[in-house]
Amino acid sequence: MYTKKRMGCLLTDPFLAGRRAGCPSIFPAPVWTNGRRCCTISRINPYFLEETPLNLERLEYFAAVAEHLNFTRAADVCHVAQTAISRHIAALEREVGCKLFYRTNRSVELTPAGKAFHSEIIPMLDHYHRALEKAKNAYSGPASSLHLGIGPYGMGFVSQLFREFHSLFPDIGLAVSQFPYGELMKRLEEGAVDVIFPHPDTPLPEDGKRIRVQHMFAAAPGLLVSAERAKEWFGMEPGGERPVRKWELNGKDFYLLAEPFGPLSLETGRAQLLEAGLTPASVTPVNSVSGLFLMVKAGLGAAFVPSFMGEELPEGLFLLPQKLLPAQNYCSMTLADSQNPAAELFSGGILTSRTVMDGIKKGIR
Repeated sequence: MYTKKRMGCLLTDPFLAGRRAGCPSIFPAPVWTNGRRCCTISRINPYFLEETPLNLERLEYFAAVAEHLNFTRAADVCHVAQTAISRHIAALEREVGCKLFYRTNRSVELTPAGKAFHSEIIPMLDHYHRALEKAKNAYSGPASSLHLGIGPYGMGFVSQLFREFHSLFPDIGLAVSQFPYGELMKRLEEGAVDVIFPHPDTPLPEDGKRIRVQHMFAAAPGLLVSAERAKEWFGMEPGGERPVRKWELNGKDFYLLAEPFGPLSLETGRAQLLEAGLTPASVTPVNSVSGLFLMVKAGLGAAFVPSFMGEELPEGLFLLPQKLLPAQNYCSMTLADSQNPAAELFSGGILTSRTVMDGIKKGIR
């Protein structure tokens, strides 16, 4: 590119470079208007573009000066010093190859080239800011947090979902609340939570189209017993688990979660025990998972719980495989018209990730 020395500095003149190289310059010839030298915009010199990187900050400063026609006010709006504005405008004029502003001690005006440049730059800056806003909303959205609602057994797999989501979107806050399975849908409709993990048989509201249901995985229940009962009833030592047989469970006491519906809740659990041909001595409802663990650990009976709960068991409890009760389906639900983009990131990203679901399934016995 053609260069010339001035005041001991090596300067680049894009206009002269284009003329010397024999290629069309961005400004093919100077034009005189009202006694002042300006220019008209024509074809773009590719050599010129290679040497001139796009500087959005400089364009923002130009737009501010063009709007206020005052360097001091433009500097205040941009929160920079006036000297910085002046330097950037001078640099931009060198890049363009002509004056963009008429300057006097009392006024600032756009040159014809400045007006032409301004008419093209403003839509580009507007488009850039819209693109930034869309990108930010797609990342974390107006809401900076995601609130999950889980049932009593949700703790068995939600920790891995949290870990995966946080690794991808560390700026989005995460919160979780536990409710009875019968309350999860109400909490979702009220907006108290963004995503719930209910039982698939959860009744949908009348306008069920508002609810987006997403299947996650299926897991067979496991038989929860204490170490003492595992040895007494089934002759098993820790590490030597085998599927239990139907006749080994007949006449035993069982505990089920006292819920109207849900995985292995009181009503569905009783029905499944009958369908499997089991004849327990008793079936006792318990109000919480921790209470169920306590009763089983005390050796008072056994319980069927989701097999992914194996990682959450207190010491002294064992989850034995069984083939008597069928697998349970597990799903997530969100509002179809949710205004929290983080909910879409979670449902459309984490819950559809084969890697994440495979990781959860590895913990299912």
